[in-house]
Amino acid sequence: MKPNLTIFDEPLLYTEGLSKLLVQNKIFSSIEIFNTSEGLYNHVKDNPPEYLMISSNILMLSDLYNCIDKVISQNNNIKIMVIGNSYDVIVIRKLFNKGIKSYLDKNSSYDEFIKSVNALSSNEIYVCEYAKKMMINFISNEQEKQSSSIKEPLTRRELEILKLICDGHSSKDIGGQLFISINTVETHRKRILMKLNVKNSVGVVKYALENNIFS
Repeated sequence: MKPNLTIFDEPLLYTEGLSKLLVQNKIFSSIEIFNTSEGLYNHVKDNPPEYLMISSNILMLSDLYNCIDKVISQNNNIKIMVIGNSYDVIVIRKLFNKGIKSYLDKNSSYDEFIKSVNALSSNEIYVCEYAKKMMINFISNEQEKQSSSIKEPLTRRELEILKLICDGHSSKDIGGQLFISINTVETHRKRILMKLNVKNSVGVVKYALENNIFS
């Protein structure tokens, strides 16, 4: 038996046209359309759909977050699909953390919509090609930032000293524990600052924490 779909969007001309196309192609058994939050919430409460498509046309981003929270609090089995408005990677990640199962962008094709439906029917998540490209670029940029922030890898000795710095030890304490002179410790400190591209010990600790060096 084909699943049912609820669409929360406007304008009606677009949503009615889409619903007729989906029913004709036997993608869904039935389709309900809502353009008010109150109507949607009552419908989800009384007759929860298997699939829910929410468009960014009808909600501000903060209202979209609230809508997802409300729907999932009423029924967390609903497979939510969001049609976004060129959202960035941070927003898309937050939407998935909120519980959506599929993200499509306003520029996504009908074929991608069908791919999304098929993925959700197999209990998988779906991210459209546009968002995938953004995510790949985002990851690449983050990797470039990390690689450019460390000109050279830290040596084993520098990592030992970095760990002791993060533990709050002074150069004198570090020298005593590692059986090296204070001057040698200070030389290592300077090289660590240069390699991590930070200005002081506070920056060293912050870098170590943010990059989970000792996790």
